[in-house]
Amino acid sequence: MNEYEGRRPELAGDVLKKWISRSGLLRVSDRDRIWAAWERLLGPDAPHTAFEGLKDHVARFTVDSSALLAELKAFRKQELLEGLREEVKTYFVRDLKFRLEKKAEPNRSRKSV
Repeated sequence: MNEYEGRRPELAGDVLKKWISRSGLLRVSDRDRIWAAWERLLGPDAPHTAFEGLKDHVARFTVDSSALLAELKAFRKQELLEGLREEVKTYFVRDLKFRLEKKAEPNRSRKSV
């Protein structure tokens, strides 16, 4: 008797789901978790920021507005740090760093006179 006798065939979709689950392709990285939490915590201002990465448990962000940069540093840093710690259990965020990076102005063609 071989190992396949008496077994029912599986649907290809079920086999694929099992393989994907075992491969780890569906695992969410700490980076993705931090960005998702950041978007929820920051709300409508999130599109004005970009997550640059993690280094030594410090999450680094760029901000495209000096007013928002000042708000994040002076008034919201502690709230956001605590929120990230609460929502992202798999990675301890020790600190947040922000830097200003203005988005480039689009090229505007000059009209010939």
